[in-house]
Amino acid sequence: MCVEFSYPIAGYYMYTETSAPRRPGDYARLESPTHPATDGNGNCLEFWYHMYGNGIGRLNVYIKRGNTLGNKVWFQSGNQGNRWLRGMITVQSPNTQWKVSSYYQTLQQ
Repeated sequence: MCVEFSYPIAGYYMYTETSAPRRPGDYARLESPTHPATDGNGNCLEFWYHMYGNGIGRLNVYIKRGNTLGNKVWFQSGNQGNRWLRGMITVQSPNTQWKVSSYYQTLQQ
């Protein structure tokens, strides 16, 4: 279960360049390691994203169980300003291991 609180921000990041040589419709997918099944309250998935500038496409987050991509549990699209923003999702997967799969697609022209 996700709970709001504040703390110092530190860590690592990965990015997808959206300017040249990218072309409209290009995409990138990142997948996490496997996580164990969740307890009754679920687990909080917290992540930070930065979507700034012209041509920003769409970021989708899925919970993958086994070989099935599963349902989209979060998305954002377009220019969100020159700042890092936090996303939070409660993952419910009581009987099955799971992974986070994020998919970014550049803006279609």
